[in-house]
Amino acid sequence: MPGGRVPAGLVEHIASPLVCMRGTAVAPRRCIALSGSIGESVSCRIYDFRPEACREFAPLAALGRGDEACAEARRHHRLPPLMPVAA
Repeated sequence: MPGGRVPAGLVEHIASPLVCMRGTAVAPRRCIALSGSIGESVSCRIYDFRPEACREFAPLAALGRGDEACAEARRHHRLPPLMPVAA
């Protein structure tokens, strides 16, 4: 899968060799690459270069099928569960 090369200025070191996206290590968590308002419209400014953890998160969300991590994030932000998109 292409991508996964996050610009160095957008990550912070946790413990060598681990890093995370700036803004995600402490509460309130908000990734530095996230643009927009949660619950309205958001997008990733580095989508083509997003890290593997982001690539694995809710891969079918666009089809209305989230996973447990997606459901947990939606509950955290007081958003309703995803509803499957009609084909």
